Amino acid sequence: MNCRLFSQHENYTTKHHIVKLIYDIMILTARSMLLKSTVLKKIPMPEFLSGFQEKQCPAFAPEKMEVTSMKKTILIICVAAACILLGLVAFIGLSGRNKNEEQQYRFYYINSDETRLKEEKYTPEKETTEVMLRNFSESLNNRETRENGISLFPDGVKISSYSIQDGVLNIEFNEAYDKMSRTRELLVRAGIVKIFLQVPGVESVEICVGKKPLTDTRGEEVGVMNNDTFVEFSGSDGDVYSYDTFTLYFTNKNGDKLVAEQRSVRYRRNLPKAMVVLEQLARGPLEKGHYPTIPENSEVLSLTRANGICYVDYNSVFQDYALDVSEQVAVYSVVNTLIAATDVDKVEISIEGNKEVTFGQNMQLYKFYEWNDSLLAHTKAKKEQKK
Repeated sequence: MNCRLFSQHENYTTKHHIVKLIYDIMILTARSMLLKSTVLKKIPMPEFLSGFQEKQCPAFAPEKMEVTSMKKTILIICVAAACILLGLVAFIGLSGRNKNEEQQYRFYYINSDETRLKEEKYTPEKETTEVMLRNFSESLNNRETRENGISLFPDGVKISSYSIQDGVLNIEFNEAYDKMSRTRELLVRAGIVKIFLQVPGVESVEICVGKKPLTDTRGEEVGVMNNDTFVEFSGSDGDVYSYDTFTLYFTNKNGDKLVAEQRSVRYRRNLPKAMVVLEQLARGPLEKGHYPTIPENSEVLSLTRANGICYVDYNSVFQDYALDVSEQVAVYSVVNTLIAATDVDKVEISIEGNKEVTFGQNMQLYKFYEWNDSLLAHTKAKKEQKK
């Protein structure tokens, strides 16, 4: 038998053709076993075998064949062939789907409110480290975006150079990077990390401004970052989390005035806004020229709102480790922040359940404090952030 079965399949390049080829091989195998069998009586050729076109292999073209107990063998071959074909089709389908999923990339930009990142599908020229690094860098420097969003980079900010070593991608920005507001910088940084971690071989990202490593408001190096660094800027669980922009009140360099700072925060819906803003207040400012008003380890032990009044009970750290700022600035940073973020009009502060406390030298906490305009470095409308 010198039949050129594969001559018709030389150009099989698709998965469909591969399945067809395997099917043809199984049919030939079954017909071969029939020919080799001991003949006892005549039976018609099974329809599924006689349907195999003679032109594919003229050597196997008898109209009827005499076979013995090969009926069972043929049946077993048919069942086995069907199972193999089904398994092969399923495997190819799943592998193809997984491959398509793995090849999906994302490009990030900022929503029109400048409060969170948005994403879109992105197709690189080639899925190689060199090409993807170049494509992403050029798209970012060209400030690409969509109609309902803002480019990740503000005007003037550009990537000067980049290099990768041991899985760490070092990205150097021009000096304009330092001119961004702290809120915008955090969004830019999160987008940068998420974009470049998609590049093959990149495991973490490190940012430099000029030749100097990026630092936070305390002057400490930010260091390497990965996806876990920016959990608050991502995620699709909108039913669990909220995302709002609040006004927090910190102090100036002299510690005698309140300065307002906008901050976008993603938080769990079941967490009261009052608790959210007080936690952010304790973390300190993000903008340059702003300074903290309360100790970082200040902890809210309890918080209650009733009849337009917010009752806040702090731990002793709030008083014992008070910062070098005016006592009025410290207290009213809490008061103004709470009133701006919620629907309360008055605030009462206690220390570990004790209301009759003198804060600083002569400021009594046992009273209802209201909004204070006189301490503001720049006049702002009352409760402008109230939802």
